[in-house]
Amino acid sequence: MKYIKPIIAVIAIGGIAFWIYSTLSHNKAIIEENAQVKEEVITEVPVRVAAVEKLEVDNSLKLTGNFVARKELNIIAETQGRITNLKIVEGQNISKGLMVAKIDDTSIQSQLATANASLEKAKKDVERYERLVTAGAVSQLQYEDVKLSMENAKTNVTAIQQQLKYTIVHSPMTGIIKELKVEEGSFATPGSPIATVVDVSRLKMVIKVPETEIIRIKKGQKVEIQTEVYPDHIFNGQVSLISVQADEGRKYEVEIELPNHTTYPLKAGMYGTVKIEPASQTEFALYVPRKSIEGSVKNPQVYLVQGDNVKLKTVKVGEIVDDKVIILEGLKEGDQIVTTGQINLEDGKRIKIIQQAEPVISQK
Repeated sequence: MKYIKPIIAVIAIGGIAFWIYSTLSHNKAIIEENAQVKEEVITEVPVRVAAVEKLEVDNSLKLTGNFVARKELNIIAETQGRITNLKIVEGQNISKGLMVAKIDDTSIQSQLATANASLEKAKKDVERYERLVTAGAVSQLQYEDVKLSMENAKTNVTAIQQQLKYTIVHSPMTGIIKELKVEEGSFATPGSPIATVVDVSRLKMVIKVPETEIIRIKKGQKVEIQTEVYPDHIFNGQVSLISVQADEGRKYEVEIELPNHTTYPLKAGMYGTVKIEPASQTEFALYVPRKSIEGSVKNPQVYLVQGDNVKLKTVKVGEIVDDKVIILEGLKEGDQIVTTGQINLEDGKRIKIIQQAEPVISQK
């Protein structure tokens, strides 16, 4: 009897241990079963698509150039002497024919007085010889020599008078004094510049056009110009000159003339961007979103939607315009192509279209 109680205790402890073990094993099996990763087979890949669209090609040229005065002339001294009076300052508006400077004429006035005296003497000699030739006291040849001397004296007076006119310098055109090159009291010589006057009532914009584009521009063609100083205003100009020979960079100089707007005045030296619409017929091309292109530039491909599947198709691309690409070969207008989700695609894969992409919009 003394062994019965210990045996019962051992059996009870063993039963409890077995129950705990069984419970833990069952719970572990449930946990492991729940923890197993169940592989889910994806049969359809969600994608977004867009349609291939035919849009007008923007063939306009956008080139940067600078504005220059339509006309610029130097005011030139035509005689020599010290400048005794200078009537202009830089930045001054000036009209054509207005007096600009006065050159000392003391020497020329002296020459003119001498020439006039010689002319008066020559006239009196001619009068005297007329009476003498009539009386037969001198020959006709002597009379002709005296008369020729008088004509020479007249010519000399006229030449000196012209030199006297040159001592007053006038502006050759209406404009603004751009640069003053002398000061009052300085010495002027024939041909030396006194000042530069520019006409900015009209301006010229000078641009350089590559040889591949120059044939698309015609003289007289209308253009649009934008500037940084007036970003919201469009200036209208006209092609006035196309150079006949290229420079070392194989570019042709093109001049565009435009009026200088009083409300939006421009200054020579400013820069602007000109937009030139080619003088040719409107062209169209096929466009797709740039993000739809797979592969390299040498071997571009797209996923073409065919029913519920896709086909990986090689295409030939052209120019990239913003977020669009021109398709030259491989697609037609209206074809549906994948724009997002390509990373999970392969040729022949089944797809599910979750959203139609926004149509391509021309930036023209």
